[in-house]
Amino acid sequence: MSRVLLALPLLALASACAGPERIAAPAPLPVPAPAPAQTAAPRAPDGAAANLVIPARLPDGSYATPNRAVSAAAAAWHLRAAFNVAALNCNDPALAPAYNQFLKAHRSALKSAHHALTREYGDSASFDPAMTRLYNYFAQPPVMAQFCATAAPLLHQLALPTADLPSVAPAALAQVDRPFTDFYARYDAWRVDLAAWRAGDAPATPRLAYATEVFRAEPHAEGGTVTLAAR
Repeated sequence: MSRVLLALPLLALASACAGPERIAAPAPLPVPAPAPAQTAAPRAPDGAAANLVIPARLPDGSYATPNRAVSAAAAAWHLRAAFNVAALNCNDPALAPAYNQFLKAHRSALKSAHHALTREYGDSASFDPAMTRLYNYFAQPPVMAQFCATAAPLLHQLALPTADLPSVAPAALAQVDRPFTDFYARYDAWRVDLAAWRAGDAPATPRLAYATEVFRAEPHAEGGTVTLAAR
């Protein structure tokens, strides 16, 4: 009987020395990956409408504006139209008198240009609507500020009677047209940016990721085959 009683404390001591039972840490729970930050849609340049119709871009990078590759007569008459729009729409009270002086200084050249351009169109039935479109082209609101900044000094310069309109009109018209082609290039670039934004804004397929930063490597426990993970 004494031997049995003596064995009981020894069993208890052996159990205490064995230490606590090792339990494997649970696998980390997957957490959703953070959603990408949402950005606002890019805006059309110069306050333009989102559905604006602009001339086609040509293979050489230019735009098919009404002032591209025109005759000498068309250049002079188109320049007159541009100056007319500038005198009426630009915030410069000196432009109206300058425009009247321009008409007076180049009366003969403008008359010849008008007759020649009318013949190019065939008749007034084709000429008049084309000129209406030309005036509307020069009066585009998104380009008005840049147009006025370009057209105003040219109008003051060409209002002088010493200017030879037929010889300077093509280059002057190209200068007046530049703000429009620059705007069209910005508008096309905005369309590309908007398409990219829309593609990136599409809801992505949810992905699961582990928050690995809260776990660290732990060596294998001695005397067993269970790998422990600790916080």
